[in-house]
Amino acid sequence: MDAALPTATLAPPGALERALAQVFGFTTLRPGQAEVIADVLAGRPVVAVMPTGAGKSLCYQLPAVVLGAAGGVTLVVSPLIALMKDQVDALVARGVAAVALTSAASAEQQRDILDGLRTGAWSIVFVAPERFKSPRFVDALRVCGDRLALLAIDEAHCISEWGHDFRPDYRRLGDAVRALAPPRVAAFTATATPEVRADIAVQLHMTAPRVHVRGFDRPNLTYLVERVRGIDDKTQRMIQLARTRDGGVALVYAATRKNAEKYGEALARAGMRVRVYHAGLDERTRDDAQDRFMAGTLDAVVATNAFGMGIDKADIRVVVHADIPRSPEAYYQECGRGGRDGRPTRCVLLFGAGDVRLQEFLIDASYPSAEVLRALWKLLRDEPELGRGDAEDRLGKRLPGEPHASTVGAALRILERHGLLAADGDGWVATRPDPGAYPPLDVEALARRSEVERSKLRAMVDYAWSPRCRRQVMLAYFGDEDWQDPARTCGACDVCDAAARGDAGVDTETATAVVDLLGLVGALRGRFGRTRVAALATGADDDPRFDELPERGCLKGWSQKDIMDLLRTLEGAALIEASRGEYPTVGLTRRGEQVAAGTLGVDTLGLRVAPRPAASGRKPRRRKRGA
Repeated sequence: MDAALPTATLAPPGALERALAQVFGFTTLRPGQAEVIADVLAGRPVVAVMPTGAGKSLCYQLPAVVLGAAGGVTLVVSPLIALMKDQVDALVARGVAAVALTSAASAEQQRDILDGLRTGAWSIVFVAPERFKSPRFVDALRVCGDRLALLAIDEAHCISEWGHDFRPDYRRLGDAVRALAPPRVAAFTATATPEVRADIAVQLHMTAPRVHVRGFDRPNLTYLVERVRGIDDKTQRMIQLARTRDGGVALVYAATRKNAEKYGEALARAGMRVRVYHAGLDERTRDDAQDRFMAGTLDAVVATNAFGMGIDKADIRVVVHADIPRSPEAYYQECGRGGRDGRPTRCVLLFGAGDVRLQEFLIDASYPSAEVLRALWKLLRDEPELGRGDAEDRLGKRLPGEPHASTVGAALRILERHGLLAADGDGWVATRPDPGAYPPLDVEALARRSEVERSKLRAMVDYAWSPRCRRQVMLAYFGDEDWQDPARTCGACDVCDAAARGDAGVDTETATAVVDLLGLVGALRGRFGRTRVAALATGADDDPRFDELPERGCLKGWSQKDIMDLLRTLEGAALIEASRGEYPTVGLTRRGEQVAAGTLGVDTLGLRVAPRPAASGRKPRRRKRGA
């Protein structure tokens, strides 16, 4: 740690230095921490984006100790009980008057904590955002008056609809800021794009906030994308990566609980000491997995995104994403749990094009359409017997489009949350909520959230297919000013490694195929999606409307899957682009038009495409070029 200490506003001279050394055992701060702490203590609103492991918790804990010595209390909003408990235990061990007000506390303990808030017994109190539902809690904060010195919001991206983990309960924090008017408000997150940072400030009613974005680049992490074909190929590669790790432990992420169990079984069959962690397991099983992981007695942990927040283990040597995550934010945060000790660590995405469909399915299941929600409520109103027992499959068959049971389950929970359904012990019953008793159901907001999730998934797919430096793509996404130049490279990813080896990436035959496929996309003028384009390219689509289309069959002999892969590659290289909406179509970009016209050579693009032989032996038909 090598940064100078800021002057502590409204604190005795030397108070900050003494607290840092005596309470936390440090003599200096890490780069970026000093500036954040100075702004917090000075009462300037702060939005701080500091990746996992960069020391963001100290940026509110140290001010809390200094302000607490003067009789002030810091309120920290955090989404996870386990994370709050870990921080409270560590602070109490250092002699700080810290406590967490959570549902895990008994009624008597909760009363004692609230009484302590009123009397100034605590320096720092951790709460979940759900706590702001309680008028008693908000009244207790009002009684604090001037003693409420700082409101710190951790995982602040959860307040934004544009963030990757939006939680409606976080939206109450804006009302709390207005009602309580704390003299200091600071929002902290490990992952936030410029759009999300701006929204955080708006939601928390910040005026001219100080925005700190530091430390996104982790030079010891090597980013790799490996294309896999099918579950067997993926599983074998996952086992190999775990087995050949350079000491420490492997962390494997899966998109679903089912996949986590499946990958865990495969690793166990391969002789590995492995545990699985996901939200569907009982608390004892999860705790055992985490304890063994932290104790270093495992070769690997296979987990969903339920695992990781607050996990600080130094020797994770490889982070494997066996399924593509839903967003760059999730991917970056999960990769960031590797290599905390500064040693080289591999972050490997095993990417199969079919994995995207799984995430698209999960998005559909999480955000039912307005049509499904309305039809479900009316169905249960008119035929209440359909809501008895395990009703999801039965209801799905009666709804428009026959949605999957998981989509119906999400719709039931959404309607219940807004008072439109009630669980009576026997099943679901349609109800009409009393005015003001429940938040109104905003179906347009659900649709917006669905589109945000889709756009983030598209960004993740673009990363997987991109021919550019992986680090540059990822850090540019987060608005890192040092990595906005697309030509900048890192030398520590699979793309840079291939360039260093002199891999041409595209042979002559494949380069010709790229030009032909772009010609077909251009001829279709953005009216069709990838599946139709691929079918026309193979010549399999015999729709008579295309009888006179010279480009039809331009890649005869290629498989439909290989052409779909090539289309994804061209999209990642910004040669084609997909429209937005439920049924996206593809068209040429300006750059794609130049390649199709022959004014920009394929060999200048840095594309990396495995060559596919023309099995039929037939030369592709070339589009006739106009003058």
